[in-house]
Amino acid sequence: MVQDPNRSSFGLEPNVAAGLASLFWWVGGLVILLGKPPQQWVRFVAVQAIVLSVALAIVGIVIQIIDALLFAIHMWPIVAIIGIVWLVVWVAGVVLWLIATIQAFQGKAYRMPFLAQYADRFVPASASL
Repeated sequence: MVQDPNRSSFGLEPNVAAGLASLFWWVGGLVILLGKPPQQWVRFVAVQAIVLSVALAIVGIVIQIIDALLFAIHMWPIVAIIGIVWLVVWVAGVVLWLIATIQAFQGKAYRMPFLAQYADRFVPASASL
C-alpha cells in the first residue's frame, strides 16, 4: 500500500494533523512531529505548540519562585500583583493556543508573536509561512 504524499504518516489530512498537534499542546506537537509529517507547515505548527507549552511552563515556574520568595519576606501586596500578572500571561497563552488551533484546523499556520522565531530554529525556512 502506497501512502498518499498529501497525508501525514498517520494517514491524516495535513490540516487535521496540524490541528491535533496544536490542540493537545506539547504532547500533540511531539506525537505529530515524531510521525514526521511531509508538510513543512504541519511540522511548524507542531514545534510551535511545543514552544508555547515550554514557554508557559518556564514563565509559570519563574513566577512561582518569585511569588514564594516574596511571600517568605511578607510582601503580600506584591504577591497578589504577581498572581494577577500570571493570570494575564496564562489567559494570553490560552488565547494564542486557541487561535493557533483554529487556524491549524483551517489549514493555515498561525505565527505566534515572539514564539514563532523559536519554532523557526527547529523548522528551517518556516519564516516564509
